[in-house]
Amino acid sequence: MPKGKVYLVGAGPGDPELITLKGYGLICQADVILHDHLIPTELLQLARAEAEVITVGKFASQHTMPQDRINALLIEKAGQHRIVVRLKGGDPFLFGRGGEEAEACIEAGVDFEVVPGVTSALAAPSYAGIPPTHRDFTPNVAIVTGHRKADEEIEIPNAGTVIFLMGVSNIEKIVASLLKAGWPPQTKIAAVERGTFYNQRVIVGALESFVQTVKQADLGTPAVFIVGKVVELHEKLNWFGRKPRVLVLGTHPEKYTHLGTIVHRPIVKCVGLEDYSTLDGAIRAIEDFDWLVFTSANGVRFFFERLRLSGLDARALRSARIAVIGKTTARRLISFGILADLVPDTESSAGLLEEFKKLDMQGKEVLLPQAAASSEELREGLAAMGATVQEVPVYQTVESEPADVDLERIDKILFTSGSTVRAFVKRFGRIPSHARACCLGAPTQAEAAKHGIDAEILPQSDW
Repeated sequence: MPKGKVYLVGAGPGDPELITLKGYGLICQADVILHDHLIPTELLQLARAEAEVITVGKFASQHTMPQDRINALLIEKAGQHRIVVRLKGGDPFLFGRGGEEAEACIEAGVDFEVVPGVTSALAAPSYAGIPPTHRDFTPNVAIVTGHRKADEEIEIPNAGTVIFLMGVSNIEKIVASLLKAGWPPQTKIAAVERGTFYNQRVIVGALESFVQTVKQADLGTPAVFIVGKVVELHEKLNWFGRKPRVLVLGTHPEKYTHLGTIVHRPIVKCVGLEDYSTLDGAIRAIEDFDWLVFTSANGVRFFFERLRLSGLDARALRSARIAVIGKTTARRLISFGILADLVPDTESSAGLLEEFKKLDMQGKEVLLPQAAASSEELREGLAAMGATVQEVPVYQTVESEPADVDLERIDKILFTSGSTVRAFVKRFGRIPSHARACCLGAPTQAEAAKHGIDAEILPQSDW
């Protein structure tokens, strides 16, 4: 009997936050992940560094790997590893061939488990403001696969709402079948392209002219079709379409969910230094400092890692008071068992300096661990108060290649640091004319201005 277990996990329709808690946990634990083509990047990034991640999906009828080979690979990996996750779009058992993969496991004597997922058949209509059932419109709904062989008919079930999956290439046959089944030509029909993704598009029309409507709109895949009177509710209930789409280029995207639909595309990453001699020297003399000032959660993380490698822990900081630039950094500090002595209400260098002005900093020794090539605002401000400031780099930011993003579908771009500004300009060149640029703080805004970007400062209440 193979030692491993196969988990058939539904990843949901596209919005990474629609993964189930159980599915999330299994992705984080998996030894091997075999995933479909349209799995959100954010979910794949949860995989352990040592996990094997294999693309086996298909798109527009083009197979990366035949189904028989996928089945065989699941069995093979289960013989080598403990946790094998087959990560499938939507729900594994709804038009996902999960049943075939489960049968293959049974035949090979491999233990398996099914983790249901949110199907696009329900999620895409919901994100388009179209409830599949509504007591004033219809009490029933049918879900049909639109993928058919050339000579196969599409049977139309008797339901008030009919939802078609995988039907873009067969839209003419779908419409013809509906009309043949007696649906009135004026019946409303909607196509939801890339449902629940930030670049979701909803196309609504009448059954009699819908083939031409989607051709003119150049409908892409994947798309879900919804037919029935409930489509009339789209404009009234279109909650997702009214949310602004915000491109976040830095870290901690969860801080900005109240601003709209967050599209997280980190364009810089924090990495360690090649030479830690300056920091190591400061750590050896840590008892000489009156204040330790952290300007980011990453600074805290890298500092304490170096402290640990030096054979020390939080007890080494007993003689210093600790200030942080804001609440996010304070929370990261708490994870190391330390409460900050000073946290400004305004999360910025300027806000931190305002708090220090209330104290006597004359002759105080301040250690300022931060990113290499950081702003000089904090050092200069503390020095002007009479403090002796030693800046030490603890990490550096380097540019990274972001996942694809359609800037034409972005309403706002949030720059969280000067490095995100520079990396964006290098990668994309310019801000689309329809999009607004926002920055966290004046230094980032000044960097944006250097590159010809007219950006506003995001209000402190939105940080």
